[in-house]
Amino acid sequence: MKTKKVIGYVSLTDPFHNRVAWSGTVYKLREAIEMAGFEVRWIPYNVSLKNKLLHYSIIIQNRIFRKRLWLERFHFRPLAKMWAKEIDKCPALKDCDYLFFPLGAQIALFSKSDIPFINISGYTVPDMINYYFHNVTEKSKAMAIEMDATAAKKALVNIRSSKWANDGLMNYYHCDKNKCHILEFGPNIDTKDIRKGQVYNGGQLRILFSGKEWYRKGGKIAVETVEILRSEGIDARLIVAGPKRCPKICKEKDYIDYMGYLNKNKPNDYAKYLSLYEQAHIMLLPTRAECGAIVYSEAAAAGIPCYTYLTGGAGSYVVNGVNGYAVPEGSSAQVFAEQILKDIKNDRMPSLHEGALNLFRDRLSWEAWANGFSKIMQEATA
Repeated sequence: MKTKKVIGYVSLTDPFHNRVAWSGTVYKLREAIEMAGFEVRWIPYNVSLKNKLLHYSIIIQNRIFRKRLWLERFHFRPLAKMWAKEIDKCPALKDCDYLFFPLGAQIALFSKSDIPFINISGYTVPDMINYYFHNVTEKSKAMAIEMDATAAKKALVNIRSSKWANDGLMNYYHCDKNKCHILEFGPNIDTKDIRKGQVYNGGQLRILFSGKEWYRKGGKIAVETVEILRSEGIDARLIVAGPKRCPKICKEKDYIDYMGYLNKNKPNDYAKYLSLYEQAHIMLLPTRAECGAIVYSEAAAAGIPCYTYLTGGAGSYVVNGVNGYAVPEGSSAQVFAEQILKDIKNDRMPSLHEGALNLFRDRLSWEAWANGFSKIMQEATA
């Protein structure tokens, strides 16, 4: 006899073992669902040869015809239909009370199952056009928006990782606000492993930049900011983690430490990654487009103030004067440098440190996510 409600976790990658997929969020979401009191079963979609051929044909077309792109995966109806058929064949489906989609709830539209589903995402498609998604054909855009909107309206509940993403559900799809909720993602490192960063009180200022996509994450602006700080007499040092290759601008600069890409599935890399937070004073992420970087939550867990652009979902993770500052989009490196200098001169670093820890406890931890998820499901199924 079942003592817990069972949630079928629908994903390509194993949520019990893969700590890298979607920057580790697939793994941590599964943990949080269990923390909320549910049993989790993995509902994989088998990547058949037919799926692969269709998927790769889209990718190849996108690369050949660069000005007319199709959105891939669950944004493409034929592929979503194929995956739905594979999900319907999964033996574990019969035991599930709910289905949980960490992205890809559009697949549920083509499933024969009538199991209520939970729609998780960090965005709505209209907000992503010309933001993350560029050069999209009108037909592909219409297809993606139609499926995204229908999935949102049919879902038992919609959970978005930021106010920006949740607002999109109302503004574009006019969803029932009673079934739309905000739960920010927590860090993709284990809470027990988190060590507090250092509060800056003079001497060398260690600035952490963490992101695989050097251009989108604003790596050049980060370097320029450090150079300005150094010209103002601050012994600033930039630690770069994420890019698989050392960016050209970082080479031969003795005040930049390039750490490369660190794979959290590997114990040595995981330990190195943790040490970056322990040694950092602030995080600098001048990202041009962001749904809600997990590193914001990781920094908050370590009490590290963040400096970023107010773009996309960033405002739900970096609150001005609380755990750092999100400056207006398009601001120069000078603006970042001036804000950091102001906070140092006005001795704000200790309060930003405490503000980060408090924000983590209240909103940016997986414990907070689990508590929120439990309440949402209780209300939705009452």
